[in-house]
Amino acid sequence: MARTAISVAIGIAFISAVIWYALDATQIQCEICVDYKGRQACSISRAADVLTAEAQAHSGACSQVTGGVTETLECDRIRSSVRRCSE
Repeated sequence: MARTAISVAIGIAFISAVIWYALDATQIQCEICVDYKGRQACSISRAADVLTAEAQAHSGACSQVTGGVTETLECDRIRSSVRRCSE
């Protein structure tokens, strides 16, 4: 019983440390909004650099307003209506 409790505690501590490190490493946050076929959606993403954060947020916003591969590809090519990035 004690071994199991210690193992669980170590596992939780390890997972917490990994999450804390991952959040600390991602310092750029971007909010991107897109208007696609009369629908608007926004998404926020954090990443180590601006380009990655923008791409992830844009993809997340597009996924909310599209249905299917063709619409997703079209949405990925349009300009965002709102772009806010901060460190």
